[in-house]
Amino acid sequence: MTSEPAKAAPAATPAPAAPAATPAKETPAATEEEGTFGKDWRDKLAKGDEKKLAMLKRFTSPEALLQAQEEAQRKISEGLKPKGKPGDKATDEEWAAYRKSNNIPDAVDDFVKAIVLPDKRVIGDEDKPMVAAFAERAIKKGIAPSDMAEMVDEYYAIQEEGQFQQATADADFKKTAEADLKMEWGGDYAGNFAAMRPYFESVSPELFDNLMGGRMADGRKIGNHPDALRFFAAKAVAENPMATIVPAGGSSVESLHSEIAAMEKRMGEDRTAWHKDVGAQERYRKLITARDKLKA
Repeated sequence: MTSEPAKAAPAATPAPAAPAATPAKETPAATEEEGTFGKDWRDKLAKGDEKKLAMLKRFTSPEALLQAQEEAQRKISEGLKPKGKPGDKATDEEWAAYRKSNNIPDAVDDFVKAIVLPDKRVIGDEDKPMVAAFAERAIKKGIAPSDMAEMVDEYYAIQEEGQFQQATADADFKKTAEADLKMEWGGDYAGNFAAMRPYFESVSPELFDNLMGGRMADGRKIGNHPDALRFFAAKAVAENPMATIVPAGGSSVESLHSEIAAMEKRMGEDRTAWHKDVGAQERYRKLITARDKLKA
């Protein structure tokens, strides 16, 4: 049996072609007149404020406005920065301009007057020459009176602290010296001191106080120093043995002999009472010692 030839398969139906893509609508580029922010950028920034709008019309673009703002900020910043002092090669005119801009007087007297100390303190007359000397240097260096005031105030603070420490040291040393001399001199302590003043005042009325207020090489006051006081007392008593027992201005020898005679009379008339009077006995011994020194 003869077989029939196979039939060819029907051809595939081609798929429909995809519709052509619609080209995207291009956004028109901003014109040069409108710029990136549009031609109404001034109105947007002014927001109805006519004064702002008038100001914005001075600028051709937002970029120009930004540049002007940056320049203004730069100038303001530079204006706030303190200008440095003129250099070594600066002219007198440059220094004068610097002092004027920093309220630094050119004259020494005006500079000193411009120094204002805290707590209403003032510069003492005895300190003004020294402050004036520093003020002259301060003017040359461009130092302001306000800065100088801090230095002067610190100077006074250092002085006051030094004076306080000195006074404390003087008081402590005097207390120790007095205790030592009272123990050493006993009942003659007051008399020895009384003898010193007329001894020095016989040379000059001011000598005793000036000398006692002075200081030794170690910084201690002469009037507090036990070695100095021993020396002066010995000299004064040797010069005038009666100085420790007869008040200054007394009739000296006559008073001495008169008082001795009165005491010896008392001894003879009431020996019991005399032996009980220790103070009178001590006084009598001093009078006799002074009389014997006068005879020597």
